[in-house]
Amino acid sequence: MVETDSGGIRENGFVRLPGLAAGDALVRLRRAVGALEDLTRDRAVSGGDFVLEAPGIGGWAAWQQGAGALRGVLRSADRIHVHVPEFAAVQRSLDLAGGPVARAAGAPGTLVNSFLWAKPPVVGSAKPWHQDMAFAPPGFDPREHGIVTVWVALEPATVRNGCLEFLPGSHLLGLLPHSGDSERLPGQAPLRRATEPHVADEHLPDTDKAVVMELEPGSAVLFDGLVLHRSAPNTTAAQPRTAVSFVYRVPRPAWSRPAPAGAGR
Repeated sequence: MVETDSGGIRENGFVRLPGLAAGDALVRLRRAVGALEDLTRDRAVSGGDFVLEAPGIGGWAAWQQGAGALRGVLRSADRIHVHVPEFAAVQRSLDLAGGPVARAAGAPGTLVNSFLWAKPPVVGSAKPWHQDMAFAPPGFDPREHGIVTVWVALEPATVRNGCLEFLPGSHLLGLLPHSGDSERLPGQAPLRRATEPHVADEHLPDTDKAVVMELEPGSAVLFDGLVLHRSAPNTTAAQPRTAVSFVYRVPRPAWSRPAPAGAGR
């Protein structure tokens, strides 16, 4: 049974989709991840849409500082449907844009990006509180468009290995200020120190109300681009947390606002 009622995302900013990519779809997604891993097997430095994990510092910070990383150990990958077209084929076969995304947002979505989110055992680094709309590409008008993401677990996502956590209702607050460093562009010098973009504590609502989103393989969570979410480090010895996400542009949902409540007053 797939939960795609609009009330869940309208009120909370996210909704669970049990068993969304079960059976053959799960097999195909895992095989496609293997193809991504083959592309990066000999890499020891992040770049070109691929971020490798780095113990102690974290993959994102190591990437921005030009530091070495664990050879071939992916933390994340961008535009995975371009690097391995099978990802695009699977999301089409599941009709994510016209099915769960359309039912949640009120209109079909347009695929704008896709990601691998790998969190290896022991070294898998945390992701701080953030909103995906803060990283929308140039020309993306938050007054006209929203983002809906379908995040699919390919292995068990648990508290111990760094599953997603959400702050319900935070998508109603508008786009909050994000602190930290912007990703450096190709050709720019490495940063001496790097802080991953995040929403600082003073701008966060009550984090004690965070909802932990544990998922079985093939299950997913669909969420609004303004909902606050994060993930903790993977503290297990042998339980990787691997997921893929598909990001869709939709007409701006009626419940969202492009700026924080009270802005401009």
